[in-house]
Amino acid sequence: MLGWIFILILICSGGSLFCLKMNFHGDEIHPMGAGELAGELEALAVSHLERVSDEGIAAMSKRPTFATLLPTTAYILRLEPPPARKLIDGHVPVALGSDFNPNAHCMSMPHVMNLACVLMHMTMEEALAAATINSAGSLGISATHGSLEVGKVADFVVIGAPAWEHVIYELVDPPIDAVYKGGVAVHEA
Repeated sequence: MLGWIFILILICSGGSLFCLKMNFHGDEIHPMGAGELAGELEALAVSHLERVSDEGIAAMSKRPTFATLLPTTAYILRLEPPPARKLIDGHVPVALGSDFNPNAHCMSMPHVMNLACVLMHMTMEEALAAATINSAGSLGISATHGSLEVGKVADFVVIGAPAWEHVIYELVDPPIDAVYKGGVAVHEA
């Protein structure tokens, strides 16, 4: 086991020589010490974390390392969901992703946000931040993406709903009235 950990440390550390930011999967099916390793290596983000330990949460909070949680995976594979509340209370920034792949065939971020609220006990405000600014942060691009602010890239959708909360609590994707890319309308209903 220690041999594999040493090899992983070499691989992950070697990426920094090429200005790559460390982002990996860990602690999904079994606790593997991914949170602890991410903290030690100052990783930008770790995905999954269904089985992250309290020590891993503490280690991730030091950089801090983003926890990219994928609630569709836990839902579809019937796993215990990641401990979003413990991560948030432990000062680890939480991002959300769909984990779109053959075993979690979901491209709907509104559905992901709904599952985050229902299964992982996140508030709607936390789910919105996790799906936007924190997701941009987990990729190292929050200075230019992830929120609507002067000087940032304006990629966003305008939805046909009376309030933003409808994005999360309606069990279908809300109707899209317009899509903007770089502040320019590229689709209008």
